[in-house]
Amino acid sequence: MKRIAVSVLMVRGSNPRQVLLVKRNSRLAFLGGYLAFPGGVLESEDEEISVKNLSRLEDSNELNYQPFVVAAARELFEETGIWLAQGARPPFRETLSQYRRRMLDGEISFADILQRNGSYIDAANFTPLCRITTPPYSSRRYDTWFLCCHTPEETAAEIWPGELDYGEFIAPAEALKRWRNGEALIAPPVVTLLQELASRDWNSFRFRIRQLAEGYQRGKLQRDYYSCGVLMAPLKTRTKPPATHTNFFAVGQEQLYLIDPAADDPPEQEKLWELFDELLAEGRVLKGVLLTHGHPDHIGAVEECQRRYGLPVYAHRLTAQSLPKICFQSYLDHNQDFDLGCSPDGGAPWKLHVYHLPGHAPGHVAFQETRYRALIVGDLISSLSSILIDPADGHLGTYLKSLEFLKSVADGLIYPGHGHPVTDGRSAVEQARQHRQEREEQLLAALSLQPQPIEPLLEKVYGDLHSSLKRWAERSLRSGLIKLMEEGHVEETAQGYRLVG
Repeated sequence: MKRIAVSVLMVRGSNPRQVLLVKRNSRLAFLGGYLAFPGGVLESEDEEISVKNLSRLEDSNELNYQPFVVAAARELFEETGIWLAQGARPPFRETLSQYRRRMLDGEISFADILQRNGSYIDAANFTPLCRITTPPYSSRRYDTWFLCCHTPEETAAEIWPGELDYGEFIAPAEALKRWRNGEALIAPPVVTLLQELASRDWNSFRFRIRQLAEGYQRGKLQRDYYSCGVLMAPLKTRTKPPATHTNFFAVGQEQLYLIDPAADDPPEQEKLWELFDELLAEGRVLKGVLLTHGHPDHIGAVEECQRRYGLPVYAHRLTAQSLPKICFQSYLDHNQDFDLGCSPDGGAPWKLHVYHLPGHAPGHVAFQETRYRALIVGDLISSLSSILIDPADGHLGTYLKSLEFLKSVADGLIYPGHGHPVTDGRSAVEQARQHRQEREEQLLAALSLQPQPIEPLLEKVYGDLHSSLKRWAERSLRSGLIKLMEEGHVEETAQGYRLVG
């Protein structure tokens, strides 16, 4: 379910032009630790506050901007202390601080503050930029209108500890420099807005951003960068629930390696070809296709990609053996490197490192770029659910060993095959390992010295599952039983499974 939100591009000055960025607290579930524009979700009271000069914002979208304008002014005041309301009696600084504290404590509302001071919100202070929706790789999605607000040179933000860590006005080029240097994380699509703002005059920036956003609304792939040098885009695939999409990645800057072009439906593949053609038109070089593993929801567009662009395809030998229709250039080996050229900050040579980490599939590999240490892990980790280890081609004991290795190198972001990226990669791996341990303890508690068939064990361990999930749960349960039998804790009999001793 998408939540309706507003984000405010607050611009101070013109030469140099600066924008207000705030750092979200690292403990927040959504984009914790990232720099972003101030903003938040719309609240019911936003609908009830009147706005002057609203007609100047109306356009062909036929959108009622009133609650977005109110929410923008309210969120700016809550998060940064910046007061945009107007009226005959502007409150003193001390009074505003008291109002803000009481508002954050839930004692008074934004409407109360406006009424007490005879203040109002003027739509003339805001310019609509674009509407962008969080892509479907995330379980937490926001349908966000970006509004712009210009403010005097003396405007400053006052961040109180809580949801935000700090905020500052900064030139877009300087913010992007920090991002390239690995000194800051910047939330997508803020990266895109900053890049366009740093390279264009104001009018062409507004036109370009609206053009990009309208393309996204039509289904064009959104270029999301959670870390520098890793483009991420979700592709609709026939994957396992709760996922509906598989993440595609293009790693590099001038020369790109394409990882898991997953779409199997021609309309979805067309989005990929449009993206590839744009990258080529920008002067990028497509060096090849890399596969994390050979499951159908990760390889759907590989053959057509190879036919259209003549790109070499690489996978682990065990993956290649399961895909006889694909022509492979060579096989991926553990600790192999691919050259990415110079790193985005112009530093040391940049590589893409390969790790063979089986368990989910025999030939499963992960990739780590060497500048920012971001890991692309395929189906080793998911931020949507636990990973299925299917005994048909997976092995739980081997998978757990792969997680242990992954944890030892996870000192940056983790990009999963399904779901949003995870900032603290090592914690994500540890959570996956702990989940497996808890599931094994549940299974051991469900077993007894008396043999039991799969069905009652399934109900004891997983509870009342929806019918669409039962077959996946059963396969996962069987993987757990196989591990316990290999360790000598469980044995299989004609009547079912029982504890040993």
